[in-house]
Amino acid sequence: MTSARLAGSEDAAKRLSATSLREFFDPRTDLNEKTRRYRRYRRAISRDEITLPALARYALELIGLRSFGPKEKVAWWVDFLYQDLQCEFALEKFGLRLYVEIVDNDEAQAAEVANKIVKKLRSSMRSVEGLVLAPAAAELFRNGKATVVNQHMSLRRTYEYFRERASNPFVIEDEVIHLGTPDGFEHGMTFESGKGLMQLNSFRDLVASVNAYISLLEHHMVLALPFHGFDPSKHSLEKFIGVRWGDKYGQVFDLTRKDDKHYYDRLVAVVERWRNTHSHGGFEKGHGSTVYLHYEGVGAIPVGLSSATERVGTFFMPAIDEDINHVFELFDEFDAWLSDKRMCFAMEWINAGLDVRFDPAFRAELVEAMESPARFSSYLEYKEYRADLHTNMDY
Repeated sequence: MTSARLAGSEDAAKRLSATSLREFFDPRTDLNEKTRRYRRYRRAISRDEITLPALARYALELIGLRSFGPKEKVAWWVDFLYQDLQCEFALEKFGLRLYVEIVDNDEAQAAEVANKIVKKLRSSMRSVEGLVLAPAAAELFRNGKATVVNQHMSLRRTYEYFRERASNPFVIEDEVIHLGTPDGFEHGMTFESGKGLMQLNSFRDLVASVNAYISLLEHHMVLALPFHGFDPSKHSLEKFIGVRWGDKYGQVFDLTRKDDKHYYDRLVAVVERWRNTHSHGGFEKGHGSTVYLHYEGVGAIPVGLSSATERVGTFFMPAIDEDINHVFELFDEFDAWLSDKRMCFAMEWINAGLDVRFDPAFRAELVEAMESPARFSSYLEYKEYRADLHTNMDY
């Protein structure tokens, strides 16, 4: 596997060759299972040490080393010399691995070398990020070379957890709740019988469940964009992810349609009364981002989104059964409407747990697949099969 050169790669290559990767060289021979006769020390590399394996691989390629693969249970590997020792850096089914030649049965020395290599690979990634990735990000977004990770299952479980707690509150212990007032005084409220405390617990969990549901809805609306003709070259995907849930709704749905407007108004009423706003569909800034940009020769790399969080505000009031039932009945009705009528194809895809791409080829495939339910079902089944192969590295 030889990577194409992105803008800034020449400068990055020069810096890497002079700094962190200056002791990395071509191996003595093209290694395979037959020629790799020496004993090897195996060093597992955690995600905390190297978060983005493809970025470290790309750094090695920039200085002239070659990567190979895939093969059974291995996505790729790079052979190189370090301090005249044969080494291999590989992404395998069960994780990232570094192999170092053992000389004179000295495993301690091989382990020490392996630790040094990991530190240098981590350092090399910063040069690639600053000189190659950051300058190219905006154009990749515009060209739709991005994948949004499907977080439906984890967000849904969060919503269901708080929904269950709100519907079935329990008393932990009697407590005093201090409520602030505009004039700066506080009033203490003691729930001695437990009933008031149960209502307060229900309120807390109802607020959390409403927030979790709207976060889930926002996530669904982002994932559904390619199914609704969204073109990232004309509309900013990054900006869409960062706007409030109501603005997302207005762009995905048609508020001139009776049903679309009906559910919007009812959701707004619930949100205005109960929601503790703090998230935008699970899309967060910094690491842990769930949008990946497709850098040619590097792979899919996550990018931080700075506009995807809101301030947190909260207040206390009891919630009664009527309030709770009203909210969850609306959410169930809205879910059924999405899956049966308004976003049926998108929801099938989302429920399957598949990630969503935004490139022109994928969007064109969707248009063709959505010509009929049967055709879409076959397309979805094939994509699930391909995803399983990739996950299991069954190349």
